[in-house]
Amino acid sequence: MTPAAPPPDPRSRFLGDVLTFGWVLPAAIAVGAGLGWLADKLFGTLPILTIALGLAGAAGGFLQIYRESGRLMKGS
Repeated sequence: MTPAAPPPDPRSRFLGDVLTFGWVLPAAIAVGAGLGWLADKLFGTLPILTIALGLAGAAGGFLQIYRESGRLMKGS
């Protein structure tokens, strides 16, 4: 029987969470703008939906960073 693995170091979890902040915002913008671009191609409204959904993606990215940073500040 193998011994149980020790619990992970909380500092490594914190570092991993903080390092994801650099990817959340660009990924949200890229997804929003990409969906907007596809919708623009479908409806022929280029660049209206690309801009609108790109901005919505940016807002969603900032909201996610705000939520995660609040969770990290509480230590949970």
